[in-house]
Amino acid sequence: MAIAREEGLVTITVNDHFRDAQTLANQLMNLYSNVRFTVVSTSQDDQGAKLKRVAKSAADYLNHLIKSGDIIGLGRGKSILQVAQQLAPKIVRDVEVLLLNGIFTDPVYQTSSLETASLFSKAYQATLRLLPLPIIFDSLKSKETVEQESHVRYVEKLGRVSNIAIFTLDTIQKNQFLYNKNYFSNDEQKSLSDGAVGEVLSHFIDIDGQPTVPKIDQRIVSIPLESLRYKEHSIVVVYQKAQVSILSTILRSGYVNEVFIDQQSAQLLLGLNT
Repeated sequence: MAIAREEGLVTITVNDHFRDAQTLANQLMNLYSNVRFTVVSTSQDDQGAKLKRVAKSAADYLNHLIKSGDIIGLGRGKSILQVAQQLAPKIVRDVEVLLLNGIFTDPVYQTSSLETASLFSKAYQATLRLLPLPIIFDSLKSKETVEQESHVRYVEKLGRVSNIAIFTLDTIQKNQFLYNKNYFSNDEQKSLSDGAVGEVLSHFIDIDGQPTVPKIDQRIVSIPLESLRYKEHSIVVVYQKAQVSILSTILRSGYVNEVFIDQQSAQLLLGLNT
């Protein structure tokens, strides 16, 4: 082998994936100076492995980050559930955990959201605050009436003042919220999807980071997007290239200041800016 290498018959390439991931993170942080990027070394094709590795990186970070007195707001979805499943117990005091969205009628989403919140609560001996509201109301008047109840006002305020928010991003295609007949009519689905780059915390947003249909958005039970700009830690978990377009939008809009992302998606994001 040594002779073949010296003769130029064999070329040996050493792939340092960790170094490549760190280089990507540094390049992205140069582009987005107020955002902390953690790029996770991942293989090209295995989506399940990507999700697990990115979620593990986020969970390890949270295990160092969480301190007594924190208020943790959680988004929905399998990415955040995967983070929750990889948390390690930590002794802290007076931590509160809550969901940043209302409740989905779909039992699968109900179960995963509650499991996510329960796992966070268990890991940090936290008080779990549930928001007993549906994800969307039929009318703004109905929503505003229910929000007058003191417990609802308290939990919604906790969401706004939480110092940590962790969530993921959804595309428009095959969006479980958008294309659920229990929530939106065909006309509403079309209106929401036209011009939308994706969904963040149940808000369907355009390329400028604004709701595509404000009148519908006002009926949705979720933390206001504007609140994300003032979080000490607004953390997003990304593991698919399809999420990069909406990630680029929320970065420009200032809705996130910490990103956990797979290597291939990070490369695509960098390419959009160079």
